[in-house]
Amino acid sequence: MLIHFMRGVIAPAFLPASASGLPARHHARNPGLHLWQVVWKILLFTLLLLLPTTALEAQEAGESVTRRGTVNEDIYLAGRTVSVDAVVHGDVLAAGGILAIGNEVTGDAMLAGGTITIRGKMHDDVRAAGGSVTLDADVGDDALLAGGNVVLMATSRVGGRAWLAGGNLEIGGHIGKELKAAGGHIVITGEVTGDATLAGEDIEIRPEAVIHGNLRYASPKEAIIDKAAKIDGNITHLPSPRHERGSARAGAHLGFLVTLTVTGIVLLWLFPRAATAVTNQIALAPWKSLGLGLAVLTATPLVIILLFASLAGVWLGFLLLASYLIALLCGFLVGALCAGEAGLKRMRRHAEITHGWRVAALVITLIVVGVLGLVPGLGGLVIFGMLLLGLGGLALQIYRTYTTA
Repeated sequence: MLIHFMRGVIAPAFLPASASGLPARHHARNPGLHLWQVVWKILLFTLLLLLPTTALEAQEAGESVTRRGTVNEDIYLAGRTVSVDAVVHGDVLAAGGILAIGNEVTGDAMLAGGTITIRGKMHDDVRAAGGSVTLDADVGDDALLAGGNVVLMATSRVGGRAWLAGGNLEIGGHIGKELKAAGGHIVITGEVTGDATLAGEDIEIRPEAVIHGNLRYASPKEAIIDKAAKIDGNITHLPSPRHERGSARAGAHLGFLVTLTVTGIVLLWLFPRAATAVTNQIALAPWKSLGLGLAVLTATPLVIILLFASLAGVWLGFLLLASYLIALLCGFLVGALCAGEAGLKRMRRHAEITHGWRVAALVITLIVVGVLGLVPGLGGLVIFGMLLLGLGGLALQIYRTYTTA
């Protein structure tokens, strides 16, 4: 049940087949194909941060990371707070709790964090995923944004396409090509040069909105379209009974991912030595951790049932049940942290892995797992493996602590 729930953590509300312009037969086999490009671009970003390379000379991590002036290369940043107020002649890849990206970036900006604010001039693409994403910038090419709340300010400009997913979407400014958006509540106040394709529970097109192409939307309700709004093309309402529940829950799923990430960060900051000890234990005995994790996962519920069956063990059963649920959460987070550290060790072979890098690795790994959760079979397998690995590592560390005390 936990695996099934977590597989849907950041799944967007996919548009129906007829909304994407691809043949219906093609979509029958791949119902979410038109948004897979969104998913794979986010996945590509997260993998780039974990791949080994000798080109990461401009990397920096810490509690608070700030870049100013002029930077003539790609930069890779991670920390609780990351601020880039520089002219960057290259790409910006950043992860952290609070990200503020501004001034000018000649390459791509690829960001992941809790709160993300993007300002200034972005010459190429912008890709960002977080709890709250605000775009108040001039983007030269495409913008791909996902979050609990996604806002395109009235002063923002996107030269290419805008692909958005989230719980609440406020779309202002100017979009040079097509707009594709999926979320719980969608509000459009800006200008779209191409077609607008939307999927949401509640959709509003406000008076100042201008859509030069067609408007196609999938929603269980009629969109609220102000009479003063200008729509040059056709308006098509596509009822989506299959996806209306997913549309309504898109924000909740994203919110769950954010709260899970925050929980992991807090636990990592509160118990850094314990986290390091458990991940080291897993690295020393990965197969033993997997086997023990499977034993804990399957045997504990049986013990809980036996305790509840006996009147004398009811309260002990409640205590064990609470501990088991906490262990499942901590086990998954430990598994994610272990996977993130494995990537860090590949990327920073000859450098110290600081606490800031561990936090960033955990955030990135959770996003990767959420994206992989959209792949039938593969996502569940990855989540299950991480859960077993983390549970086993926790059990081994507890046993080791107990026997050496």
